[in-house]
Amino acid sequence: MPTTNLKLSKIVINPTYFKIILAMVLFSCSFNSVFSQNTISGTVIDSETKEPIAFASVFLRDSDDTILSFNTTNTDGYYSIEFIDTAKNSTIETSIISHISKKIKLPKESDSHKNYIQNFELDLRVSDLEEVFIATKKPIIVKNDTTFYRPNSFKDGTERVLEDLLKKLPGLTIAENGSIKFKGKQVTRVLLDNDNLFDVNYTIGTKNINPEIIQEIQAIEGYQENALLKDVKHSEDVALNLTLKKGETDVSGDLDLGLGIDNVYSLNGNALSVSKKIKGFALVNYNNVNKNMSPYRFDANTFDLSKIEESKQRAHNFTDATAFSASLPSKYTGSSNTFFGSLNALNKLSDKIALRLNLNHFRDKLRLNNATKTLYNLDESDLTISNTYDLEKKPIVNVLDYELKVKPSLKSALNFKGKIDYTTLAIDALSTNNNSLFKEDKNSKDLFIKQQIEFTKKVTTESVFQVTGDFSKNDIPQYLNFNNITSINSTITAQDIRVKHQTIDVASKFLSKLKNGNYAIALGYYNHNNALTSTNSFDTISNLYNRNTTTIEDNSVYLDVEYVFKKNRWQFILENELLVSAIKIDNNAALFKTHKIINNPSATVNFSLSNAAVLYAKHSIVNKLPELNKIFSGRIKTDNRNLLSNQFNFNLIQNKNTSFGYRINDFYNLFQFNSYFNYSKVDYDYLNTLFIDDVNTLNISELQKLDNNNYRLGIDTEKYIDFIKSTLDLKTAYTINNYKNIINNTEIRENKNKSLNLQLEVRTGFKKDLNFANKVIFQNNSFSSKGYNSNQFTTFQNHFSVKYIKNRFYFTVDGKYFDPNLKTRNNSITFIDAAFNYQQKNEKIDYSLQVNNLLNKREFVELNSSDYSSTLQSQKLLERYFLFSVRFKL
Repeated sequence: MPTTNLKLSKIVINPTYFKIILAMVLFSCSFNSVFSQNTISGTVIDSETKEPIAFASVFLRDSDDTILSFNTTNTDGYYSIEFIDTAKNSTIETSIISHISKKIKLPKESDSHKNYIQNFELDLRVSDLEEVFIATKKPIIVKNDTTFYRPNSFKDGTERVLEDLLKKLPGLTIAENGSIKFKGKQVTRVLLDNDNLFDVNYTIGTKNINPEIIQEIQAIEGYQENALLKDVKHSEDVALNLTLKKGETDVSGDLDLGLGIDNVYSLNGNALSVSKKIKGFALVNYNNVNKNMSPYRFDANTFDLSKIEESKQRAHNFTDATAFSASLPSKYTGSSNTFFGSLNALNKLSDKIALRLNLNHFRDKLRLNNATKTLYNLDESDLTISNTYDLEKKPIVNVLDYELKVKPSLKSALNFKGKIDYTTLAIDALSTNNNSLFKEDKNSKDLFIKQQIEFTKKVTTESVFQVTGDFSKNDIPQYLNFNNITSINSTITAQDIRVKHQTIDVASKFLSKLKNGNYAIALGYYNHNNALTSTNSFDTISNLYNRNTTTIEDNSVYLDVEYVFKKNRWQFILENELLVSAIKIDNNAALFKTHKIINNPSATVNFSLSNAAVLYAKHSIVNKLPELNKIFSGRIKTDNRNLLSNQFNFNLIQNKNTSFGYRINDFYNLFQFNSYFNYSKVDYDYLNTLFIDDVNTLNISELQKLDNNNYRLGIDTEKYIDFIKSTLDLKTAYTINNYKNIINNTEIRENKNKSLNLQLEVRTGFKKDLNFANKVIFQNNSFSSKGYNSNQFTTFQNHFSVKYIKNRFYFTVDGKYFDPNLKTRNNSITFIDAAFNYQQKNEKIDYSLQVNNLLNKREFVELNSSDYSSTLQSQKLLERYFLFSVRFKL
């Protein structure tokens, strides 16, 4: 793939001209202070790509061609110029070396308007000036904080959804749950033509939108959803903006119908509607082949992206605690019957009002089968425990997201944003604990309500004032019933749990831009109120309570200061959060009160060695209160074997974190490199005391000064090698984790976990019909404790794929090899999947045949170890299926 280095020649300003311009600015300032002022503002964009043009000069001239006032556009292409109301017959002109200048004569009525809007669309200047501008289209272009990808340079014709395309773009990584990172930074939003249609749960779009309607993909660093905060507030967020093909995307969509033998089916339909005022995306997905196109996952205890962002506002659900292996892709494990419907709409009601609505409905019927055999290495003797779980999960999710944006003027904005999330989860299971058979029924009802209000006022051109208010409430009643059906005299025993979490947070903020940076000051108050009540009728164990009544209330006043300083190649980011907190904890009528002054400082230093290379370092200290699920002293049972309890001991959990590294992001040469080292230390941490016998495993947590620490060293690199037309992607990480615990009344054990991860992927990009990809994953884990035997296991994976594309036909074959224990190699497994696709000449219909798990593997067995046990775990797999589908392009 060809690459090009772009360079800008130096611009030399004559001192005489500089003095003239300075005099004009001073004259303009003094003159404007006498007469009333008007404002002319607007945007400057590229006429072809509709991209904003940053740093373009905009001049206001009178009839004698004298400059009355001038300004430059920001990174959003926005400019604003103030002028006196005596200006007549004025013209406004743009100037930038990359585009052809344009001059517009202002209408007479603009002189009487206080706020007049004039937008510009500039044509590209095709120039032969050396090292100034190149008009040829390259696969990747970097302009300031935005990276532009041209999708056609990366497509090979096998992409069915947008996520398939994103995985091929340099600098982007996609996690299993659909979360996206760009250059290691989290992507927080995916926009459609600069509009935030999907908000946090953007996987609704990336997992379902047809990539053929995308003209360009832009990765925007330092993204600010609130335009008034641009260049005023520091941001580490990244947004992906999808530029849609004009004239082809007013109404578009796909309908995919699939049927297979043995009652296998798949239905997927989506429609996208785009106009100047309205954007809408609707989706329906229904299948029983483990294709979850939604953000919601219930097979591996992972969270959708919105719940990750709301983690501090969410309560804990004890009923959904059964963990299954994440080693295999979810499409192989268990079976499902999934329905997902989504309606997303953004309506610009006027130039000043916009309304966004997201309505999602999800339901599933998961069948999962898991068996474990665990050998515990205990002091007195070894103990072997066998457990099985044959369960059915039936989640139902209903979510309404809404946002109302009001812009009373160009200098103010009012934003209302809210969410109502109601999720029910029913789990029916037959489980065994050694020779005992249990019937378990679990139910939970999770109601989450959130409302945010934000008012922003631009005080000056370089300062902003904000008032924010956040309210959230989460209520989760949970019910667990157990029945030992092996015992003749068995009776049903029950457990009721109710967890509540309520937060109120109000703050006022002042943000300002400086000559070499910016700063922000926030003064606020928050109230966090958490409550847990539980009762159960299980047999008493170790004199623990059968009930809990626990509350935590935290009232805090806080001052948050952030200062960003940029000078030449240096950037310093200093932040400090100071809290004065009143804390009250009631644990089963044992009342604890305290006042704390909490300080959370952080400092980041970046040094640019070049436009592509950066040295960086960061140090932070974070103090946290104990969590509600680590305070209650009565017992809670999570399944037929495991129980939780705590020994209350108050202290702040202080995490000290230091990291530094060296990063290269050279998109012109398609080279990414990041080497890093991270060290973290937790002074007070949870000491887990485990009591293990043939019937129960009881885990009691207590805050103690443990000085647990963690070291992590890693290298990530990606390079396109032109002479072999291939991309090499290498990821390595070595981690040492030192922690402590107690097993069956031993002394405190000092444990060490060492983990080595290696991943090497090679992808060919031949301009031919046939291409290959191969990924090797190696992982070694070892656990050791002073005075005890060590445990170690090594896993190996190899993923190989072949793609053949000829005219309107393509086929792919994927082979995945898993060896969960290289020592024995008894449980290795191989999966082969294949897909055959043919597209009609009119490109409106294509046909495909998919084969999953061709070798019909029915069970996967893997080995997992810890400092005190080794577990052999097996899972039932989705059996082989053939699916024939027809896809219609609407």
